[in-house]
Parts: sequence; structure tokens; C-alpha cells
Amino acid sequence: MKRVLVLNFGSSSLKWSLLDAGNEAVIQQGEKPRLHPGEKESLGKIQALLKQIPVPDAVGHRLVHGGGLFHKTTLVDTDVRNQLETLVDLDPLHMRPALEGLDALMEQWPLIPQYASFDTAFHSNLPLSTGYALPHQWIHQWNLKRFGFHGLSAAYAVKQSELLLGKIPERMVVCHLGSGSSVTAIRDGLPVDTTMGFTPLEGLTMATRSGSVDPGLLLYLQIKKGISAAELQKTLTLKSGLLGVSDISGDIREVLKAVNDGHPSAILAYNQFIHSAKKAIGAMTAVLGGVNAVVFTGGIGENNSQVRGDLISAFAFNGTAINRKANQDGTEDRDISLPFTLVKILVIRSREDLTILREILQQPH
Repeated sequence: MKRVLVLNFGSSSLKWSLLDAGNEAVIQQGEKPRLHPGEKESLGKIQALLKQIPVPDAVGHRLVHGGGLFHKTTLVDTDVRNQLETLVDLDPLHMRPALEGLDALMEQWPLIPQYASFDTAFHSNLPLSTGYALPHQWIHQWNLKRFGFHGLSAAYAVKQSELLLGKIPERMVVCHLGSGSSVTAIRDGLPVDTTMGFTPLEGLTMATRSGSVDPGLLLYLQIKKGISAAELQKTLTLKSGLLGVSDISGDIREVLKAVNDGHPSAILAYNQFIHSAKKAIGAMTAVLGGVNAVVFTGGIGENNSQVRGDLISAFAFNGTAINRKANQDGTEDRDISLPFTLVKILVIRSREDLTILREILQQPH
């Protein structure tokens, strides 16, 4: 196996990387904005894109949700494809376009092996945090649990932190901040808790997703205000978060421009975003009983120095301190903490494609 193509359908973009299986070098890569969320991806457009790419020896697909069915990278055959279809309702925003991409690849290159890698797999053995305090019968009948997401990104952050620090930190908090955002507590390289749950809606305030909301409020909207389940799902997924509160944009860059212009709703949206992330980092630190390293990854985590600075400033009490120059400068993976501080602060570019490549190479061929 010489070349592996990795496709990653995110909530706001399609990314692809053609990787050298021998040295992990990028042969070709690209990114294009997704169609409007909820709008059907065009198989023709996907196939036109693929005609620009040299034919690979294998293809890896990032799938957000493996449900209770998939806990590791899996070769896709007809049975697996049918099982994947049953998971779409758990996260239609990501799963439907990812499966459309998978179908396009299988149609264009029917003899090339296709592998599915799952964001939920990394979190498949969470301890206490996996459960919800719901009736026992419901939980077991319908497999209601915290699946967790951004696992491929967190797994890469663990490996890369070892390269940066010489060892895997004993207690690490990974902040994947982007269109979707989550915070994960990791002990000795294994996840202990994470903010996303049964779906990627739980947890932090995100670009267009609400994050955690009192379930009583949602029941109130349905029962007393006549909001349908379909409208509620669409609003919580596509019209909330930074976009909903600011009434400007779900893009943190646009929100910050409005903040600098003194726009009140943008200021509120940004402050809510930072506050929710602070709470999550603090909670995960408590779950771990302390922290040795905090990792920032994802589009916002990697690229927005203001967000990193505003978050880390809240944790000065435990010896966390940021090197302002290192925080502002550089695009490489790096340690941005001050020397001799107790807690290391790392910026690590999310390379889910490399995690997927490595997992594919571990499969029997």
C-alpha cells in the first residue's frame, strides 16, 4: 500500500488528504466549503473532485458516529454500509454527507478498499462518564450513553504531545475548538471524560450548535410554545451557538470583528463561548485531579491566539502561564507555556487524517 486518500466531512467543510503510506507525507490535499448544512451533497460534485486526485490504494473516511456498532477502523462492505445507514439519525449533519461521499468513492473506485474510522471509537471505554441518569430499561433497550466525539483528533493530540514533551502527560485536557467544540480529559493517554455526549450537540457553546441546554427548557418549548421536534433539532444544530446569540455569524473571526466594533450581541456571544469552555476545562481538570498539560487543537484552538489567551488566563491560580510571543507567533505544533510552569500549554494542529492512515495500516491486508 503506497497511497491512502482520507476524506473528512466536517460540519462546515470537506477536507481531503492523499498521503504517502510509507513516510506519512502529504502528496495532495485540499478543502472546500460544505453545501449549506442539511442540503444534499451532490455525488456528481464529489466525483468531479475525485477525478483530480491520483488513484489511491485505499480510502479512509472519517465518520463521526459509530454508535454501539463500531469501535475501531473497519473495512466497508455491503453489510457494514447497511449498518452505517442506521446511525444517520444520531447525527444527520455529519453522517449523511459522509456516507454520500463513501457511496461516491465506492461507485467510482469499486475495487479499492474503503475504510471507516470513527470519532466515537476513542471514547468507547469511558468509565463513569459514559452513563446518563435515565431509567435502566431505556438505557439498555436503546443504548443511551455518552459516545463522545472528536476522538480521532484527541488520539492524534496524545501522540503528538509525546513528541513535544518527551512523554505522554499523565493528566491532559484536550480542547478541540472549531465549528464543533469539545473538551476531553485524558489520563495516561486514555480518555476519562468528554463534554459531547449521545450526539455532538452536548457540551460547549459552538458555532451554530447550542451546546448543553436544560432539558426542561426544551420540553417547555415543545409543550407550551408548540415548537416541533423537527424545528427544535434544526434550531439547536444550525441556528444557535455563536450564530444564534450574536445574530451575526457562527464564525469566531466575524464575531470577534463585531466585538472590536462594540456590537453588544457579539460581545455576549463571545463571552458565553469563553465561559462555557472555561467551565469545561475546569470540570475536566477536577475529574483528573489536576492537570499536567492543556492542548488546543481544531480550527479555533490552533489559529486563534485571543481565544487561547482568554481561556488560559482563568487558570493562573494553578501555575498555568502562557508565553505571549509563542502564543501569537507560529503555525507549527509547539509549547506556548512559560518555562518552568507546572502546566504545559500545547498548540497541536489536528491531523485526523494521520490517525486514520495509521489505523488503516494496522488492518490486515
